[in-house]
Amino acid sequence: MERTAFNPELGHLEIQEKILAAIRAGRLPHAFLFYGNEGSGKDALAIELAKLLNCQKGPLHVCQRCPACQKIAHLQHPDVKFVFPIPGKKNVKVEEIIENLAEKAANPFRRIGFHGKNSFIAIDTVRELKREAKFKLYEGKKKVFIISDADQMQAPAANALLKILEEPPDNLMLILTTSQIHRILPTIRSRCQLVHFPLLEGDVILKIIHKYQPETPANLAGIIRLAAGNIKLAFDFMQDNILEKRDQAVEFLRKIVVIEKSQELIKMIEKITSDRDRRKMQLLLYFMLTWFRDVLHYHAKAAEKEPLINADIEENVGKFARAYPNVDFPFIISTVENAYQELGDPRNLNPTLIFLNLSIKLYQLIRNQS
Repeated sequence: MERTAFNPELGHLEIQEKILAAIRAGRLPHAFLFYGNEGSGKDALAIELAKLLNCQKGPLHVCQRCPACQKIAHLQHPDVKFVFPIPGKKNVKVEEIIENLAEKAANPFRRIGFHGKNSFIAIDTVRELKREAKFKLYEGKKKVFIISDADQMQAPAANALLKILEEPPDNLMLILTTSQIHRILPTIRSRCQLVHFPLLEGDVILKIIHKYQPETPANLAGIIRLAAGNIKLAFDFMQDNILEKRDQAVEFLRKIVVIEKSQELIKMIEKITSDRDRRKMQLLLYFMLTWFRDVLHYHAKAAEKEPLINADIEENVGKFARAYPNVDFPFIISTVENAYQELGDPRNLNPTLIFLNLSIKLYQLIRNQS
């Protein structure tokens, strides 16, 4: 019987089946665009597809043991390039890039980050890919260039990539991954086969976590619940005091609701934005989103059918929900999501202003409709 998945451990069996079917039919595209929510395993499957196309036991099998599979697993295969956003040359050391690449190889579900520095994919990076695309294969069966977080390409880089997509070499496959497909140029999207990645199921997440982090914290079930299906967040949460971050978000919300204490609110915003770490700022908004989504479920009595994301403080969520029964929480969720997206865009140079505007909007939405 033919295999229906080349790595069942990664989940997304339907996607894997379609890729294998395309290989059997000789209709594999020259470019994929993997898109979907953050933490849905897009990078991991892209790396596994690179193995599939180069495995010495292939083309429908990944043995994980041959030299090709091993080199790709370590992101050290000469015909496979893994590209990701990095800070400008003046703000990053080569050692930092190598360290991040090594961490990604060790766990393809982990986040790549540079601690508060704005990162992007520059035109020089894409020019280097264009140059290497012209070369013959070094030792593999197929060149594979993986561009992670492709939405972080600067405009000149995106235009340069378009030229590769318009005239792709026969021996090259491009795989772009993104959690923000709306930021990908339409001309790039139209030249790629789009593959949507839903969030991974809980049992798959649990197996992956145990594989890549055998020594798991005692509160693992709570961490997975708070991550809400985002495996990248789940690994983040295991490295930090995540309940403290959640409490900070709830306290921030309290100060917004009683905005008469404006000086306290402003001081808190200044503290949140002082180190310029947008990832930390987004994390605070993420927990505000989980709070409002729980309130929405509480109003809909969905909490009786499934646990809240913040199940450990369900009583507090309930008190808030009962205190504001007439508030348009779907619109509030949309408002916070917009601020979250704004923080993720390095073109927005003033995070403090984003938080101030959000605070005013939330105050108006909550207090004026309560």
